[in-house]
Amino acid sequence: MHLEKTSFSKLNSRENIPFIIFGAGDIATKTLRKINKGNVLFIVDNSANLQGTNFQQFEIKKPEEIQKNALIIICSTAISDISAQLSKMGLQPNSDFIASPVLNDLLAIDELEKINTTLYFTSGTVTKEIYGGGLYKLSLKGEEVKIEKLYSGPCYGSVRLQNKIFFIDTDKGINCLNLDSEQITPVGKTPERSRAHGISYNESNNRFYITCSYLDGVLEYDEQFNELRRFHLSPKLSQYGEPMHHCNDNYSIGNSLYVSMFSSSGNWKRDVFDGCIAEFNLETGERQTDVAQGLYMPHNVTMFDGSLHVLDSLPGHLRTNNFSIIGTFPAFTRGITYKKGLYFVGQSKNRNFSKVLGLSNNISIDCGIIIFNPESKVSRFVQLSMQIGEIHSITG
Repeated sequence: MHLEKTSFSKLNSRENIPFIIFGAGDIATKTLRKINKGNVLFIVDNSANLQGTNFQQFEIKKPEEIQKNALIIICSTAISDISAQLSKMGLQPNSDFIASPVLNDLLAIDELEKINTTLYFTSGTVTKEIYGGGLYKLSLKGEEVKIEKLYSGPCYGSVRLQNKIFFIDTDKGINCLNLDSEQITPVGKTPERSRAHGISYNESNNRFYITCSYLDGVLEYDEQFNELRRFHLSPKLSQYGEPMHHCNDNYSIGNSLYVSMFSSSGNWKRDVFDGCIAEFNLETGERQTDVAQGLYMPHNVTMFDGSLHVLDSLPGHLRTNNFSIIGTFPAFTRGITYKKGLYFVGQSKNRNFSKVLGLSNNISIDCGIIIFNPESKVSRFVQLSMQIGEIHSITG
């Protein structure tokens, strides 16, 4: 049960619906100042000492006297307890009762504290028996946090297709987790010494795309994971005999393939971090004009609600809406998913913190997942073991 935010303008537009205020105190006073008092029938309160008295010229009654044809406005910080009390009376949240707009801040906090969801994330660090590199299942139920390691290995990108999660073990290739049985099976190989990293799936052409950092490019696979084509970022790999762009993740939709990398020009090894998101035309295979530039070690280019997103990892920025910054976090951000209006952003141990001195005055070395509400800008941090160290991808 989660109460949605409302506003005083919405409340005052309900001309034919009577109100009952639940709670006689400062929040009720602030609420009564901003609503049409002519719509208020009376006030109820759980305090027996207040029942039968008046507050702000309204009689205070017992909760048992609530009428079901009225909208109850909770005016108390005990939102959860009162919501449970009203639900037991047969009343429905968000239709029969709401919280006062004065309490919108508390509702945003309450949403994050009571979240109930399951996530899967990968880590590419050195593999250990319990922690380190692998695929993990994270179950959140309010304050309860449960972490299970499902697979051991240096794991990077992942993508969910219905009840399956395909993920990359950069040493062994592509694996598939069946969410119904939680069985993991190998489904494809990647080239040796390619350092396979990110993976995406294009629903238009039924193709998988895997970014290979050591190949300075992206490989296209069919659904049986037979390699079909390669997209090269530049000729520099053949010229220098080593990768020069540090490409990592990708996202494919329609006729476009988007690739995140540390250096558009291929000069990151010379300390030129002109990070970007490159675009390839899937018909011609040609690299187009970069769609985003000026990024600092970007990862996880993806799309939510029709808008491209990217994590500008070193400064900790979440960018979308013309790649403007909508959130900034105090660590190296890598791994992201989006569920019901909330972002889940991975935070890795920052191994390059000296590069952001001056850009950030709070550089965290913690590893975990940030749950971020882009509207309220409120976040919750789920701490993970320092022995996990790094997060590379998150799927819902």
